[in-house]
Amino acid sequence: MNGAEKIKERIIDDARKRAEKIIEDAKLEAQAIIKDAEKQAFQRVAIMTENAKEEAVLYKQRFRAACEMDDKKNVLKMRQDAIDEAFSAALTKIAGLPDDKYSLFMEDVILKAAKDEEGDIVMNKKDKQRLGKQFVDRVNAKFRTMGKKAMLKLAEEDLSSCGGFVIRYGEMEINCTLEVLLNMARPNLEAEVAAILFGEQ
Repeated sequence: MNGAEKIKERIIDDARKRAEKIIEDAKLEAQAIIKDAEKQAFQRVAIMTENAKEEAVLYKQRFRAACEMDDKKNVLKMRQDAIDEAFSAALTKIAGLPDDKYSLFMEDVILKAAKDEEGDIVMNKKDKQRLGKQFVDRVNAKFRTMGKKAMLKLAEEDLSSCGGFVIRYGEMEINCTLEVLLNMARPNLEAEVAAILFGEQ
């Protein structure tokens, strides 16, 4: 091998070694980049996992609060339904009182509600049949005993209600149907009814 070939061989050998070194450095750099990327990815995963856990806790709390709210709403609705039912049963019971007790009840309401003048009293068909004109006559007699000028006349038309009456003075009406009387009394009675139903003080 002559001198020129030796130089050529050395250049090729140096180039090969340099190429190998560049490849080795590139591999090491690539490994470092991969390692760093893995580390960052792990950190990101850890952060994401932590965030996911926190979100899960918050979601669970929100879900529990929503369930509690729904439970409260359901309980309140059931309580309200029970109270409504109690008042509805009371309405039916008052309307279904025996004639003598119902008559006394109606008389008491009329004596307190009527104005000191002439008017028409409107009742439902059932009350007209069981109380009738003799009831109105008795009430008018009571007015006279009390020294009042009030005078009621039984109207021909029928009232559409569970019971009670409406007194008409021309264009003005005094509504004493059982439904209205009970609705007026309800705000003062509701707490008492709830105490009886749910054992509250």
